[in-house]
Amino acid sequence: MQNGYIERLNRTYREDVLDAYLFDSLEQVRILSDEWMDQYNHFHPHQSLGGLAPATYAKQGEVKKV
Repeated sequence: MQNGYIERLNRTYREDVLDAYLFDSLEQVRILSDEWMDQYNHFHPHQSLGGLAPATYAKQGEVKKV
C-alpha cells in the first residue's frame, strides 16, 4: 500500500509542476518545487485528514487540547 501513496504523490507533483511549466534552469525547478511542496504540505486538502488541509487539521488539534 505504501507504493500507492508514493505513486500518487509523484503523479500530483508531475502534473502540478513538471508538466505545467517550461523550465530554463534547474534553479527554476528547485524554486517551483519548494513553493509547491510548501503549498502541498500546509494548504492542500488531504484525504487522510478528512479532506482538511494540514494547517487546518493542526489548528483543530490545538483547539481540542485546550
